[in-house]
Amino acid sequence: MAGGGLPFDDWLLLAGNPADAGLHFVGTFDRRITFYSQQVRALRLVHALSRPGNLQPTDHIAVVGAGAAGVMAAIGLALLGNDVMLYDPAGSILQLQSASPRLLHPHIYEWPGLGSLDDRAGLPILDWSADNGGAVRTRLLADFQSAQARLPNFTFKPAHTLTSLEKDGTRWRLGLTVNGGVDYRVFDRVVLAIGFGDEIPCGAAIPIHYWRHNSTGSAAAEPHSPATYIVSGNGDGGLTDLLSLLIQNFEHVAFTRRFLNYFPDDALRVTAQAAYAGIAAGDDLEAAFNAQLLPLLVERGVLDRLNQLLRSDRQVTINSSGPLLAAAKAAQLNQVMAFAVLEAAKQAGRPVQRSAGLVADVVPSGGGFQVSGLDIGGAPLTETFEHVILRHGPDRPQRYAPAGAYFGSYRAHATALLTARPELSAPPVLDPNTYDFFEALRIAKLEDQASQLASQASVASVKATLVLGVDPAAHVPVEQGSHRLLDVADQCERLTSTIVLHLAAAPAKIPASADIVRLARASGGRITLAAGPNGLVDWQKIMPTIAAAPSAVSHYSALALDLTGLAGAIDACLLRLLDQRIRSALASHHCDTLGPINASIAGAIGPTWTAWHASLTADKALLDAFLRWLANVEQHEHTRWNGDHARISHLATALVMMLATHHGEPLEPALVDRGNLKFSHNAVALGSGCEMVGRQPIAIWDQPDQWGVDALILSGSAEVEVMDPPGRVLDGGKPAMGMAAARRVRPVVIRNDKLWRARLTNDLATWQTAVAAEFAALRERQDKELEELSK
Repeated sequence: MAGGGLPFDDWLLLAGNPADAGLHFVGTFDRRITFYSQQVRALRLVHALSRPGNLQPTDHIAVVGAGAAGVMAAIGLALLGNDVMLYDPAGSILQLQSASPRLLHPHIYEWPGLGSLDDRAGLPILDWSADNGGAVRTRLLADFQSAQARLPNFTFKPAHTLTSLEKDGTRWRLGLTVNGGVDYRVFDRVVLAIGFGDEIPCGAAIPIHYWRHNSTGSAAAEPHSPATYIVSGNGDGGLTDLLSLLIQNFEHVAFTRRFLNYFPDDALRVTAQAAYAGIAAGDDLEAAFNAQLLPLLVERGVLDRLNQLLRSDRQVTINSSGPLLAAAKAAQLNQVMAFAVLEAAKQAGRPVQRSAGLVADVVPSGGGFQVSGLDIGGAPLTETFEHVILRHGPDRPQRYAPAGAYFGSYRAHATALLTARPELSAPPVLDPNTYDFFEALRIAKLEDQASQLASQASVASVKATLVLGVDPAAHVPVEQGSHRLLDVADQCERLTSTIVLHLAAAPAKIPASADIVRLARASGGRITLAAGPNGLVDWQKIMPTIAAAPSAVSHYSALALDLTGLAGAIDACLLRLLDQRIRSALASHHCDTLGPINASIAGAIGPTWTAWHASLTADKALLDAFLRWLANVEQHEHTRWNGDHARISHLATALVMMLATHHGEPLEPALVDRGNLKFSHNAVALGSGCEMVGRQPIAIWDQPDQWGVDALILSGSAEVEVMDPPGRVLDGGKPAMGMAAARRVRPVVIRNDKLWRARLTNDLATWQTAVAAEFAALRERQDKELEELSK
């Protein structure tokens, strides 16, 4: 493992055979080969090469192939400062996507992962957003040309085709055809990003290229009905073609969004994850889908909705050599959607025919084609099809033939590596450190000085922003940022720089929204809140000062919003703030709102607070209850500290008074009803800095039963007076019934008034005598009450 926890060595192992040092392959045998994933693989490889000992500043590097991976690798390597030559047979970069009507989406194949409907790729260089292939290519071509102009060490050589690759000592010798001749060039390193080749040919089948205009999915009406198709292949290409043939006006991303919107909650994602659980790669998913997914599709009316989208002018056969829905063979979302559409077609009485086997040949027959090698239910398939679509994977050996035996040795290396360590075949994830590394290079080398200042400010703003919202694919709360919310909460008032919590959804969509507001207040200005247009009005009802902000864009991965420890983190913050105030008061012998404290009393309080602090820290439930009562006199529901620092002085004062009282009547923090302290085995005391009960001053509570405790220690008001109960009503004079109807006697009241403040200036013995007298009077009132009831 390399710095920052990044598996740099693994990235290098995946990209090349160590025996052929200096030769690298990008994504040749990896899973999930998408435009975006190839860009990420290229960035990871370049980042790994940038580490000390891997790449020399004088290394001359060739990148072969100007597709998604090659262009990204070439620009990345040039940003490191090396001389880089990019070769491609076409006249420009990204030739396959040029003018393509196919939709490109960066994350759609990551479902059921969070963020799979994020339209933005979120790359530090050559970034793009979901659009058709032609539009994405136009955007990236502009960025590429801008980089060319600013990187004198980077050269693009179009119309150059790799014909040979040989080792030349410690370097590599490339043969490249250009203008009918062959040029030879020697490089220190070579990156092969030459794609995967066309579909493996078979007989008379007409190749249907995914990116070109002759691809499937045309919205045009068939010349006659039903037109017959056979699609062979159960990877993403085959399943996507199946969907495009069956769904009217099919467009992959739009259909995906529509399908996912049939589920306004997390049910589809949870059900799919349960269906996939425990199924090994290659095993058949259909039984699990029938048992778990189908009932959900029926219950939610999804099949009925899909019926309305089915085409009636096509008759489709789908072929696979193994299970049609084989685990890990295609993206989970494609498999789920294909299953749903197949079930809808079955329900509509137009089931899709399934065949099995390996296509041996495709021959013309009566204006169509016959496919040999397949069977249906054990009988040979003899039908004639107007259209044959083969999605059996690319012809890699043919594409990599110029690399000769080096390709074969790399294939053996990659196969052994992925067999021994299957976790390395997981789709690539762009590590935040890799993003930061290339973002810094982009700003430094591809932007002018004026732009650099603005970009650096933008980078700082993004790093200081944590976006809280709802994932549109999973319908669950998520967070995106360089920090986790709970990590921010744990630092709270100790943060060294300001963090912005961008609230991208309404409070009703984000659990614990009140705690998020409390957290911002508790931070003392170190955490600020901003709300996007989707929830600003509702957030301002909770906190009117929340600022308005445009919709947030974050390149950080979406993570499930973890709020489990948020309230506890705010409690810990309050305890730290109180601890500071109390220790300061004890050291200075002076407490805000109380005034002077005798040194002997302060000396006695110190060890007591240390013991209380330890017990509160060790028990989160106790701390929660203790601080709730300290902050608020509760009525019908639990009300925690609202985060306002202006109240800390009253809360700290109440604590000082409670600690001092302990030295006249032993108290201890406790989980008890209506209070937060206990004494004399089963007596309950309430210590609070609360000033209001609801919207009224606490002084309006003047009856013992309103408080429901045996002792009050209050710092928020000097006016609290609790009266003796106005007589008793006994039930028939029977002692047992009389006891049941007894009124609570007037509690001890130690409050922040002139009398008690003056007592704190006297020595500890005088203070203890005064406290003991108050509690003795309480016990006398209780004894008298019992005597009256027993008569």
